[in-house]
Amino acid sequence: MMLCKRKRIDMEHCIGRHLLSQRVRVHLVGVGGNGAQMANCLARLDIAIRALGHPHGLHVTAFDGDTVSESNVGRQIYSPADVGLHKAVVTINRLNQYFGLDWDAVPTHYKPPPSHDYGSGPSIIISCVDSARARRELHRWLFSRGSSAAYWLDLGNTESSAQVVLGQPKPHPLPEKYEWDRLPCVTELFPQLLEESQEDDAPSCSVRISLQSQGLFVNDMAVRWASQLLYELFQGPIKQHGVLVNLAAKRAGPIEVNPAVWRRFGIKRRRPRGMAQS
Repeated sequence: MMLCKRKRIDMEHCIGRHLLSQRVRVHLVGVGGNGAQMANCLARLDIAIRALGHPHGLHVTAFDGDTVSESNVGRQIYSPADVGLHKAVVTINRLNQYFGLDWDAVPTHYKPPPSHDYGSGPSIIISCVDSARARRELHRWLFSRGSSAAYWLDLGNTESSAQVVLGQPKPHPLPEKYEWDRLPCVTELFPQLLEESQEDDAPSCSVRISLQSQGLFVNDMAVRWASQLLYELFQGPIKQHGVLVNLAAKRAGPIEVNPAVWRRFGIKRRRPRGMAQS
């Protein structure tokens, strides 16, 4: 974290050193519109960071209990031959064959450790879910004492807008000085996501109906921004930890690493003594 003595506090976030010296375990939750494309970008990211000096790269485990339906063909990156097969298995098998990886696919909906043992816990959780219930369950686990995840990257979208947020879950009470600069997660910036009334996970029975509820390329935009955030995180300090996208207005705006910005979302944190005001 870098602090400059100016009227505005310029802050940066650096990835934990342990994630630069060991293989990074990633749990990809959901392999649909966002998740299937995110898996492909993670394979490219793995190659890139190893080429740039990371000793071990990424190990991804993809979780999704759904199978490919006819409505997924064309809108998501699945072919007619994939219909009826598990999304996670199809996606990971292709990447393993194409890039020579050893990644894993779990064809069930995500049940986080330690209650279900999928090996050691992940360092990074990437949620590409279309259910408010699934996001609430992730929040409850990531903010409990059993969580070991260092980062939670969430991708969400509506018909023509999307949000991408990289946050640091808070699995147990933190000293005030550490809480000040912790990257807030999506459910902290947008607490309405935790409301029980928020639920929109009805299945779509055709490509036409799917496109009426969600634009054709909104997933592409969300995934590219999310991948860029991860790439920057592994390369050095980041000054933004999220992006808000509006395809209809052709605009994208960053979420800065700055408590003054977080306060606009309703997050209030006490400033450690001796720190200049923003």
